[in-house]
Amino acid sequence: MAKTKIYFWLKVDKKFFDNLFIKRLKNMPGGYTMTVIYIRLMLESLEDDCILYYEGYFDSLVQELALKLDVSEDDINMTVAYFTKCGLIQIDDDGHATLSQAKAMVESETNWAKYKREQRKQAQNMVRLESVQDSGTVSNSCPTEIEIEKENRVNSKSNNLYLDNILSGNTDFTFPTWLEETAIKDLEKTKHKELWIPIAYLNQVANKRYKFVDKTKRLLLARFKEGYTLEDFKQVIDIKTAEWKDSPEFSKYLRPETIFGSKFDGYLNQKPKTIKGKSEDNFPDLPF
Repeated sequence: MAKTKIYFWLKVDKKFFDNLFIKRLKNMPGGYTMTVIYIRLMLESLEDDCILYYEGYFDSLVQELALKLDVSEDDINMTVAYFTKCGLIQIDDDGHATLSQAKAMVESETNWAKYKREQRKQAQNMVRLESVQDSGTVSNSCPTEIEIEKENRVNSKSNNLYLDNILSGNTDFTFPTWLEETAIKDLEKTKHKELWIPIAYLNQVANKRYKFVDKTKRLLLARFKEGYTLEDFKQVIDIKTAEWKDSPEFSKYLRPETIFGSKFDGYLNQKPKTIKGKSEDNFPDLPF
């Protein structure tokens, strides 16, 4: 089944620059730079429900963001400190940053909606052809367009039904055979058993004790909404566990924020490999 891709963007208008916190930056040294960095931080957060997750690759989220955005740590530090003081960025105990203003500005659409929007735009610029068929009409859709429309409608409906089933708390649900009894007992205590299976399986194979908490729930829902299945989650967990579990240096990256984040699809299509010791060539593919 093809995956439903979701596109995100920020809806920025004049009111954004009329914000007192933004206007105040104009009179501060480096204010314009901080404004641009803040907008880029919001853009980076969109795929993960407006949260910048600290992956743990470096000493702090600031260091990771500096590398990701290719700007200095000082500029990131000043930007995060300023907008945290303004209440527009909240840092939790795990070092993750929530950008509350981005939540109010985010817009999104699926790849199917994007396709139809672009199709309508093209149709407006096309010259209508006179019918030469007996029916007196000419179809506005070529066979390729019809196939795409049918495929995307089926995929979108399947994805929605799959997610609805996960959240329904279906009592007839049967656990996958690859879950051990201990993991199943933990899941039996939860409301949405199927939703939490990836966490239970990660705990099982990586010998972890991650809890069923809201910040992880957001990651799982985001991936399920994109059309990924439990088997996809299992495959990613198996790949990354085989790669990192036996490495004292990299086993700490076996956590939900890292493997269920925006690089999930890349991990899913990765060829299995193993890291056992410290080596520059062993450094993992960073999620930047």
